[in-house]
Amino acid sequence: MNLQGLATAVQYVKKQVPCPHCKKRYNSKDVFVIASSEFECLLEMRCSYCKKTAITDLVAAPRDQKGLGKPSLPLINQVIRDGITENDILDIKNFLSNFDGDFKKIFI
Repeated sequence: MNLQGLATAVQYVKKQVPCPHCKKRYNSKDVFVIASSEFECLLEMRCSYCKKTAITDLVAAPRDQKGLGKPSLPLINQVIRDGITENDILDIKNFLSNFDGDFKKIFI
């Protein structure tokens, strides 16, 4: 996604996606872009109220007849309930040691 697409995704999250723990709305400063491709972005949301973290994947919907595309519903909504553990870090380290850099294989 280009910068305008990412800004649209962040605005969508602020208006449509509440924190899964406390149901409060996110602020712009709570939303972080982890990765993005042409039509998709992976976002991390850190709730400033309950301090929990959620990760979501937004895929841009096809443009309608008026040319207005809106992000679709999240495909992934994984909540990190107790923070990142040592096992999480080891899992990522093991994954990265064998990762060939092809992100398409991961998300398809």
